[in-house]
Amino acid sequence: LAMGNTRAYALRVNLMSMKPHNELASTEYCLANPPWEYLAYLPEGDEVTLDLKSSVGTLAVEWMRPVEGDIFRGGTVSGGAKLNFAAPFAGAAVLYVKKV
Repeated sequence: LAMGNTRAYALRVNLMSMKPHNELASTEYCLANPPWEYLAYLPEGDEVTLDLKSSVGTLAVEWMRPVEGDIFRGGTVSGGAKLNFAAPFAGAAVLYVKKV
């Protein structure tokens, strides 16, 4: 199931432009195409700090349970700084942040 959910994101994001940017996430698991989009993995869930300094403006936030595939909309945030994000559920999580 997790592989299928990973593929679903691979089809939605601009994967060709994303590169490992582990320095941008406190979990050290991050694919990103700054300033446009970021995918961070939280193996234990809980929280992550994401460096969005290069992403000035509004960004949409989305959470996914990597095994179940459940998606939770997280509203929007203003970029331009390091921001803390808390997963809205227990367990492993994927955070997707995209410039709108």
